[in-house]
Amino acid sequence: MKRAVFLGLTTVDIINYVNHYPGSNEKIRAEVQLTYAGGPAGNAAVAYAAFGNSAVLITGIGEQAIAELAKGDLQLHSVELRDVANDRRLLPVLSSIIVDESSGNRSVVYTNTSERKLRDNCFGRDILTGASLVMLDGHYLEQARQLAEMAHDISLPVVLDGGSWKAGLDKVLPLIDYAICSENFLPPNCYNKMDVVHYLQDAGVGSISISCGGAPLYAYSGGVSTEVAVKHIDVLDTLGAGDILHGAFCHFITEMSFFKSLKFAAAVASESCRYRGTRQWIEYLHNDMRL
Repeated sequence: MKRAVFLGLTTVDIINYVNHYPGSNEKIRAEVQLTYAGGPAGNAAVAYAAFGNSAVLITGIGEQAIAELAKGDLQLHSVELRDVANDRRLLPVLSSIIVDESSGNRSVVYTNTSERKLRDNCFGRDILTGASLVMLDGHYLEQARQLAEMAHDISLPVVLDGGSWKAGLDKVLPLIDYAICSENFLPPNCYNKMDVVHYLQDAGVGSISISCGGAPLYAYSGGVSTEVAVKHIDVLDTLGAGDILHGAFCHFITEMSFFKSLKFAAAVASESCRYRGTRQWIEYLHNDMRL
């Protein structure tokens, strides 16, 4: 069994599925309502564990009653939670999500993450014992840098989920081996995909990918650049597909090349869009998923 350590944001997601987006002052009944642990690190850890791996998640959820919804979901999906919230009285980050089932598109309203912090010195080097890699999502940057430095010292690969640029990431980038970024990841003075690629290369990142929804992923590694095709499917729900991509990539990268890992991870993420929510795809992982 492989083991990986994930550090970053975990949320409580309340997901409402509707047959159309509500208009101004319109009430609408949800066809289905689901509640999960969410967030880029939380979802990636669940996806990694879905492959039979051991996932350790360092995050801050706290002890409010609603936090138990996320904790229960993580436990159900075999994620080892290290809840090291600095102020355990604060509510966890709450996300209210509306998914339009006619298109698979979604809208997300969430609470501010800036007040949620992790405790100082909340892990030691033993957290990496037996680990194959580390994944960071750009949140809790002080602790992310500490963990990346520990991993770098023992030549453990570090993966970055680059969802969006966050102040302070420039200090972490030299410790990153694989940066899997969205099209919304725009460092200072970067305005397009190639600006981002050059910025990351200059920072010392060796392998880079940039995703753009259902379009092919751009990928660069070892002086070679290419595109990785994304399967065209009948989309029911795109929620969490990027997070699932990162979790699946963390599984495949310890078994195969960067480009092949992206290919298989993208296939998993695409297949997840056939199902509601961020968990139903797991039921089909070993049975019906056509990778």
